[in-house]
Amino acid sequence: MLLTKRHERMKPGEFKRVLFLFSLCCVLFFVYLYWQQSTSIDTSRIIYSYRHTLSKQKKTHPPQWTWQCINQRCERRHIKGAIPVVSLSTCSMLCGSTQLWPQPTGPVTLGSRAVTFNHQQLELETAASEPARSLLQQSFMAFNSNVISLVQSKDYLERSTDIKRLVVRVNIAQHNVVKLKLDTSESYTLVVKPKDDEVIANITAKTFFGARHGLETLSQLIWWDDYDKTGMLKILKSASVKDNPIFPYRGLMIDTARNYMSVESIRRVLDGMAASKLNVFHWHITDSQSFPLVSYRVPQLAKTGAYGPDMIYTPEDVRALVEFARIRGIRVILEVDTPAHAGNGWTWGPQEGLGELAVCVNERPWSLYCGEPPCGQLNPENVNVYDILEKIYRDLLELTEERELFHIGGDEVNLECWAQHLQKSTTIMNYTDLHDLWGDFTLKALKRLEAANNGNKVPLVIMWSSNLSKRPYVNKYLDKNNIVVQSWGASQWPDTPDLIADGYRVILSHVDAWYLDCGFGRWRETGEAACDPYRPWQTVYNHRPWQQLHLNKRQILGGEACLWSEQFDESSLDARLWPRAAAFAERVWSDPQLDTTTFTIQEDVYTRLNTHRDRMISRGLGAEALWPTWCVQNPGMCL
Repeated sequence: MLLTKRHERMKPGEFKRVLFLFSLCCVLFFVYLYWQQSTSIDTSRIIYSYRHTLSKQKKTHPPQWTWQCINQRCERRHIKGAIPVVSLSTCSMLCGSTQLWPQPTGPVTLGSRAVTFNHQQLELETAASEPARSLLQQSFMAFNSNVISLVQSKDYLERSTDIKRLVVRVNIAQHNVVKLKLDTSESYTLVVKPKDDEVIANITAKTFFGARHGLETLSQLIWWDDYDKTGMLKILKSASVKDNPIFPYRGLMIDTARNYMSVESIRRVLDGMAASKLNVFHWHITDSQSFPLVSYRVPQLAKTGAYGPDMIYTPEDVRALVEFARIRGIRVILEVDTPAHAGNGWTWGPQEGLGELAVCVNERPWSLYCGEPPCGQLNPENVNVYDILEKIYRDLLELTEERELFHIGGDEVNLECWAQHLQKSTTIMNYTDLHDLWGDFTLKALKRLEAANNGNKVPLVIMWSSNLSKRPYVNKYLDKNNIVVQSWGASQWPDTPDLIADGYRVILSHVDAWYLDCGFGRWRETGEAACDPYRPWQTVYNHRPWQQLHLNKRQILGGEACLWSEQFDESSLDARLWPRAAAFAERVWSDPQLDTTTFTIQEDVYTRLNTHRDRMISRGLGAEALWPTWCVQNPGMCL
């Protein structure tokens, strides 16, 4: 009866509105069901494409020269008559050897034909799942930017191309490997093939890191031809590359304590490393001159030790650089050197009731207490020092998320400093040889590192070679199962052969070949202030110590080029590094054979390295020139 009365009270217009709302709800419900069904379809195959804007615009001129491939070498000719007009870049890519750097270790087959395309035709197809997929997507963005960096004309997008799509297909077997370790596979296979009106580049790798190297190699098969239609991107129509590095540790050390380097300049370092397939950025971030790293747990260090509030590295800066590096296949190792090379930044202890944390700080005459001014070493008898070290180590582990390798420093301890400043204490009475005090400090620091790592030993702790890494102290204080020695002494010194003979694993950084800061004269009037002479790229490239010193290669994790910053800052950073660090990179990636009688370098190396230098210039790195432009335009004529 009640329902009848209510129905009788409902007007015809209201009934229609109710019916309309009911129908709308039904439609929305079916749309929802359809959407749910469609999203349940397998979406593991994702396509990424990018459309970046262009910023370059190079003024074009009528071509003056053409290059002909004669006897596997590009020869320059005046443009006249019916001679085909070919740019030097295209001739170099299609004539003679590959222009890849570093030279791949496996077989390489390159086609002799190229096609034009534009960057908006680039697409990435991958079936990779997370977490590798996100890294791959970001790495493809970096690859895409590298391709765009070649473009010299904004209006080239208006010109017709030979293909409609350049598809990059990436297959990664181990999707969960997103942190680089010494046993991580960095191998890859790259196959480029034409298909109808497309070019397909297939990259196959076990891990993301191998796939990233494959993307880098692919980018090096692409170039800008400023003759074709007044400027076009080109890629080889077909290619096959199989590649895998010789050494798992291929490092570059930059010192940002003597002179501050901006975050942006460090990004350029990482871009250059990625282009050269280097994979460890060893960041010497503090020293006796300054302490620019802002520590979560010990903020007093940067507050009292940085050059200024605008010359610091915040935790956010470090984390961002670590991720920027990982996308480029690079791991970051932060080094806070101890017990020496620790002065400014460590002077606040007395004011906070912690006693003298460091001794000999800014002491004069400095030559008695350290190798260069200003002096400073941690106070080994102050228990608060070890508490602070544990806090720093915890910060470094968290910031880098690096749990396999850790650099503890250990360089150039001055025993006279300790002897003078501890002579009134009972501590020094317990040691007839202060090397044992140094050894005990190292063992305590290693214990604090273990505590900072949640009670777990870091598998491999790196230390600079020193008196402590020599006999008889090395076997007493340094566990060969846990300690890796970074051997920096001259290659003629017995340090490296002795360490290997004693069963230690090493990273090679020989000062006479791989110290890139040497050869710029003295920066002070007294004392030994220069490690002359300059190391040209040929010296860097020819250094092959495992062969020259007959070392057991199985105990060599790899090598590291070093750049200490007493005599440069970010304004000259790029030129000090490149292309010399790239020459080092090929040595530790593929280790090409050398003529051990003459040590002459083949013409192919000169031309490939010059191409790579030009590549880095296009990517925004201020790399040094190898030789005059005439030598570039006349390959082989300067050798």
